[in-house]
Amino acid sequence: MTLSIETKQHQPKSAPATLQKNAIRVDGRLSMSREALDFKSFSSNCLYGPYHLPLKEIVKVETCWGKGAGILPITPDGIQVSLSNGDRYQFIVADPEAWVKSLSS
Repeated sequence: MTLSIETKQHQPKSAPATLQKNAIRVDGRLSMSREALDFKSFSSNCLYGPYHLPLKEIVKVETCWGKGAGILPITPDGIQVSLSNGDRYQFIVADPEAWVKSLSS
């Protein structure tokens, strides 16, 4: 008899990430719970964040380019999260497709 437990391998819950806002980049941790996507900077005196994005407010999640100086594409490892109020947040993460899949389901 074989016992197997199904797991959702491509659903990240928490990982290092970089917030990208124009030419500003902030290193921190991106976490997903049942209710929200949260970003908290590693720096305690950072002007950007923490951010709490309720999952019910997220209308679109897609991959995007991480940019240097806010304009030069340097890595395809970005995700863009769009909210119902029109706000958009971009994060550079490992395995962006897994984040898109997790946040879109």
